[in-house]
Amino acid sequence: MTMTLPAEFTYQRYAREKIVRLKRTGLLSVPGSGKTRPIIDALVELGMIEPLAVHFENRYPLGPILIACSGPAIATWLRQLPEWTNTPELKDDITIVRGNKHKRMIMWSAAETSGRGIYLINYSILLRDAEVIKQIPWVAIIADEYHKCMRRKKKNKTYAAFQQMTRHTEVLVLASGSSLRKDPSSMFTLFQLVKPKLFRSYWKFVNTYCIVQEGYYGKEILGPRNVGQFKKIMDRYLAYIPKEVVADQLPEGRRMPLVAEMTRTQGKLYEALAKDMVAWLESGEIIVAANVLTKILRLRQLLCCPKILDTSLDMGGGFETIVDRVEEDPHCVIFVPFRPACNYVVDELHKRGHKHVYMIRGGITTEQQTWDVNAFKQMRGILVCTIAYAESFDLETCKTSYFLGYDYSLDVNEQAEGRTRRAISQHDFVTWHYIKYLDTIDQKFLAELDS
Repeated sequence: MTMTLPAEFTYQRYAREKIVRLKRTGLLSVPGSGKTRPIIDALVELGMIEPLAVHFENRYPLGPILIACSGPAIATWLRQLPEWTNTPELKDDITIVRGNKHKRMIMWSAAETSGRGIYLINYSILLRDAEVIKQIPWVAIIADEYHKCMRRKKKNKTYAAFQQMTRHTEVLVLASGSSLRKDPSSMFTLFQLVKPKLFRSYWKFVNTYCIVQEGYYGKEILGPRNVGQFKKIMDRYLAYIPKEVVADQLPEGRRMPLVAEMTRTQGKLYEALAKDMVAWLESGEIIVAANVLTKILRLRQLLCCPKILDTSLDMGGGFETIVDRVEEDPHCVIFVPFRPACNYVVDELHKRGHKHVYMIRGGITTEQQTWDVNAFKQMRGILVCTIAYAESFDLETCKTSYFLGYDYSLDVNEQAEGRTRRAISQHDFVTWHYIKYLDTIDQKFLAELDS
């Protein structure tokens, strides 16, 4: 049974038309704006997906499609491909490539021999199986949050592999929901992937569109230049949707500092670590910070959830501040920067009588993510989620988020905020509460985030 799809937003139509016309492009828009739909609609318009075809062999007349994304996004693509093509049976055509090497090779072999279907992978698999992937004649390659591919430990190797497998692909869409950097230099890889013959030299690109000077350690980029010309090449080669254009379709969002006081034990440990880089626990155990970077990490962990450092410690003042407010609005998200904090927060919420508490973080399966997110929305419960994992899924029923700590990347925090600020949100206003301890390392970062 097919359903009538809602009308696309004006900016989604613009993105779809741009993809259809350019075929190789980048789609840049803020989180929550609905970038998946114009990509899927463009694939249908280009004849790469034939939703009305009865048989699998006829549904992909031009060849197989590869979609690379981060782990959390796989569930979103798995749901939205059948949804936006209005073809429920399309779900059976999608292969999530995962498992051991032998299983993955069987899946890749099927893609090559059948020349049909949609294949979903995360960026880890993309790097591991790059040699096999680039031998398959993909008719279209989609890279969702493409910048994630460039942030891996072996980023040069990953970029080279991705560049090779996409060089001759007819349709290439590189999507990102993260904001643009302060200067155009970070955009070079996007332009080079989309138009490799035109954008060959990094320094030629940078010298054209950035102010560069010689510094003590070499060349330093001070900011943008030739802004008007840069906007022209963006308009020519990319589908860029400014946040002002999307604003009318998104609920208003506001960051709010939530001042918390450290518990007595938490305060003593913080003072000792900050001053001496060594702290003694009542149990006789010692917490040692071997260097400045480790000290900063330990202080951040202590402010997030002291139990990360030692299970004998309490939950910390930030958690207590959040719990007091959760009683007023029990349908909320609690974001944490450290994975171990998830279990401690969930367990403590259960102990205090909260029944519908769910958790998503790195390492869970696509099926588990889908179940927990759906249960959270249906039961109007509490969701505990790591900040780094919070991308490419909708929490449109929720209007309140708490950040029990933060990520050092502004983009990553904004991605997490974007889970509740969606074009399909059920609220006109959403709030992101950031726990703030006065006179700690938190203050400087939160000031930068708010600016």
